[in-house]
Amino acid sequence: MKWTKLGKIFEVNNNNDWLVSHSAIPFVKHLQDDIYRIYFSVRNKFNQSQPGFFDFDLETMQIINQLITEPLLTPGIKGSYDDAGVVLSCYCNDNELYYYMAYNIPESVPFNNQIGAAYFHGNVLVKHTSNPILGKCEKEPYSFGCPWVLKANGLYFMWYDTNLFWNMENPMQYKFEIRSAISKDGIKWDKTFQTGMNLETNERAIGRPCVIYEEDIFKMWYSLDTNGKYSIGYAESKNGINWLRKDYEIGIHKSEEGWDSDEIEYPCVFNYKNNKYMLYNGNGYGKSGIGLAILDK
Repeated sequence: MKWTKLGKIFEVNNNNDWLVSHSAIPFVKHLQDDIYRIYFSVRNKFNQSQPGFFDFDLETMQIINQLITEPLLTPGIKGSYDDAGVVLSCYCNDNELYYYMAYNIPESVPFNNQIGAAYFHGNVLVKHTSNPILGKCEKEPYSFGCPWVLKANGLYFMWYDTNLFWNMENPMQYKFEIRSAISKDGIKWDKTFQTGMNLETNERAIGRPCVIYEEDIFKMWYSLDTNGKYSIGYAESKNGINWLRKDYEIGIHKSEEGWDSDEIEYPCVFNYKNNKYMLYNGNGYGKSGIGLAILDK
């Protein structure tokens, strides 16, 4: 496959107190005709992540509304699992739930991520529960997040990244891999603790998956941290649990210069008018904005 970049379509630049920087982890919801709502997570003046959106016309390649005036979801009360920020990660059309990574910042390690769900009530998102829908357990006692949820063959699948360990001599030398879980309703999950995509020697993390299901194949795009810099990888699966990495097929890479020349990450792939499009972030984990690419036929 080969992707053609269509350019940067959005960037946050200190618009107000809650839209200060970053437009990270974009994903879409189809509204009508050529209009898609593009969700993203922005950092406020306290460096907390909160979600927002803009509406985009794929036919004219233009933003067609003003930015919303308030975040869709805010951090929880002090001491809760999401008191330091919430990062929307995907929307599942089958149950109309939004899945997000929530985090707090303990003293002993750099961060603590867990997974929650929310739904729209009026113009704002409401948390499905005050507790994580996917929490820690004996086999996954650390941090995990950035879920992607998809319904296929009568079941809900979730893919998420999980922290394998903390290196307390250098806490930023963590390692993340992608794991999966299965559910009948998208709320109560059974973890499989596997995907078969192991890290290679020079890789620090595989994270933020995006999955589509077509032609009886699960297709995953994800962020790949190699030597501290993100690129985009690709894998396929027949059952949604055991995956075969095919990074050599990805067909999209860093530019030679500009906003996505240092790294690219957080892909979101979707279909529109018999074409595949990809939203992605560039330099600085979303600080430099959101780009759009189209798959060559």
